[in-house]
Amino acid sequence: MQTRYSQRVPVECSVMFAGENTVGEGRILDLSLPGCLLESPEKMFPGEYVQLRLFLPDLQTPLHVSLAAVRWIDGFKVGIEFIRTSRDEQQRLEQFVRRRLSPGGASTWSEGIVVIGAMGS
Repeated sequence: MQTRYSQRVPVECSVMFAGENTVGEGRILDLSLPGCLLESPEKMFPGEYVQLRLFLPDLQTPLHVSLAAVRWIDGFKVGIEFIRTSRDEQQRLEQFVRRRLSPGGASTWSEGIVVIGAMGS
């Protein structure tokens, strides 16, 4: 099992998705910058590519992920990796996840470059 490189935040929101062989609706159970946990009765397969519209509970327009990959299936739960979004959509996603990780504003979020061995150099 791979180690997660980004924290997931619990969320419950609707999602619409469409792929080459699948069109359906479901709900998002958790979300991170590189992907989400989706629950749906629609049949999907690992390796399948889909587009997503996430109806995040921030009352804005749906977040559009233009390309995502189904990575794993467990019953009705589906692990999705986001592959392509617009810059604006990526920023919306980052802001949403950050707000969920630090509701009081005291952020412990650190996404980006980690410099190892730089102290005291």
